[in-house]
Formats: sequence, structure tokens, C-alpha cells
Amino acid sequence: MPANLTADFIKARLKLRQATSPDEKLAALEEMLQTIPKHKGTDHMQADIKKRIAKARGAAGGSKKGRSHSYEHVPKDGAGQVVLVGPPNAGKSTLLSALTNAKPEVATYPFSTLIPVPGMMAFEDIVIQLVDLPPLALDYTESWVYGLIRSCDLALLVLDASDGELLKDEFDELVDQLRERNIHPVKDRPANVEDRVKDIPALIVLTKSDLVDASSIQEAADQLLLPVLSVSGNERDGLDALRAAVFEALDVVRVYTKLPGHKPDMTEPYTLPSGSQAIDAVRAVHREFADRLKYVRIWGSGRFDGQQVPSDHVLEDGDIVEVHLRKQATNS
Repeated sequence: MPANLTADFIKARLKLRQATSPDEKLAALEEMLQTIPKHKGTDHMQADIKKRIAKARGAAGGSKKGRSHSYEHVPKDGAGQVVLVGPPNAGKSTLLSALTNAKPEVATYPFSTLIPVPGMMAFEDIVIQLVDLPPLALDYTESWVYGLIRSCDLALLVLDASDGELLKDEFDELVDQLRERNIHPVKDRPANVEDRVKDIPALIVLTKSDLVDASSIQEAADQLLLPVLSVSGNERDGLDALRAAVFEALDVVRVYTKLPGHKPDMTEPYTLPSGSQAIDAVRAVHREFADRLKYVRIWGSGRFDGQQVPSDHVLEDGDIVEVHLRKQATNS
């Protein structure tokens, strides 16, 4: 397929040839990516430009003292911390903006995200933290980005569905970069956690699904091993399904509380890892309550509503817990 390059693209390419400094080369490459026609005939050219931008960005940044920053810790919030991981221009920032109230910089050029940008995504009666990370790119991504991925509860591997034939290659490159840092995206939450090699539950999210037909998305999905969801941040397509998939992948349960003789509080549940026991819910309410626990009543997973259960009773999503405590001894 012919590339049909535009006059603006040709001018940008000429600027690149005439550039003498790393910053000038970077600006010209970004302009080339912005002006190149987006179709299958330019897929390989787009991929090559993206790689050259990553290298140029590193050269430009490395020449400026004091430019490097560290953002090794983003405090976790909500029912879980989910990081958005992907190559440049995959649509991560647009996705974060569509799912949360965060206002990341959304631009048509690569590397518009330079620091982690958190936002809170609502799902039914809970919120889940999403963190947009700088893109993964060879020779440029700083080590703290991988540190945030290692510590997250779930990773969304974000890829541009409109990249067509390059989609599988971009996925393989993304996974290779993670594996080089001993981060392995997996489908199911691992039972054992190894310090050096970290298995991270992951979903693949194909963005810009409104720009391609359904058959091409399914063809791409069939080639990938992890669960795949297709969305469009701009058109708000597939976002509800993504929210539900994220909640399921986090593998948590919502537990509600009830005071004896009162109706349960169904507005703000506690979120606990699947497999948590009644005693874990008691500690979530108040750490000191575990030492004073008399018994627990359960509505939901018990044989009948209000059943008194042992402290090791395994909770299920939607359970209501009523905690009964022993009276504290008083000094006479």
C-alpha cells in the first residue's frame, strides 16, 4: 500500500536531516509522527519513528543536568492499585481521563506523560486507583517506573488497536521489556510471591477500537495469551466491561458492616483479598477488636442470615458482618 506522505510530513523529515542537536532531532521526529498518514501503508514507518523518538528523548534528556526525578512510591488508595503500562501513544492518558476524574495531559506526540498520574475509578459502590505511567521504551524508561509496576495489584497492558499488523510485535516487545526487569505478566494471581521474579496479574486493553473493525480486533486478540478487552476512551465504548474486568482481576471481596440491632451500612464496604476470614474483617473495622472478639454473625455466605460463625469463616463478596465484642474489664 502506498504511503501517500503529506507535505507537512516531508517538511518535518527535512527538519530532521538538518537537525544538529538532540532537542532539534526530537522535535522533528515528534512532528513526523504527528503528521504521518495513519494507515496500514505507514505502519512500519510509524513504529520506526516511535523507536527513534524513544532514543532521541533519552539523548535529549541525558544532556540536561537535574532533569531526572524519582517517583518510586505512589500511595495506594481504594480497593486496589492498577497501573497503565504501554508503549508511546497507546492511549493510556485518554483511558485514564475517560475512567476517572484525573486530568492527564493528552497529546498526539509521544512521552506526554513524564510522571505517574493517579486517578480514582468508580465501580458500583467502591473506587479503584488507576495510575498512568510514562511509556515503556527501550533505552529511556527510568527504573522507578518498573518499581511501581512491581508493587501494583494489577497491570493493564495498553496497546493501540489501530496499529494493525504491528500490534503483536508491540505486545511482544512490551512483555520482553518487563521480563528483562523480572516482571512477568500473568493471567491469574500467583499463590506464591518471589522477591526477584514478580508475577503481576495483567489484562490487555486495546484502545481506539472505534478506529478499526471488530474482526481486526478479534484477530489481534486471538494472538495474545492474556485476557483482552477492547475500548474507546474517546467514544466511551467498552468502559463498563473494563471496570468489571478490573474488579474481577483484583480478586477482592466487599464486606459490609452492621451494628447489633441496626440496619447494615451498605454505602462504604471494606475491600479484602479473596479468601479473607471473618477475623480479617474484624481487624479491618478496628485492629484492637480482634483481641476482644466474642463472636461474629454473617448475612450472606452463612447457612442462614444472622448465623454465628467461627473467626476462620471464609468471606464472600457482599457478606454483611456483625461484630460482637466482650466487655472491657474496668478497674475498680
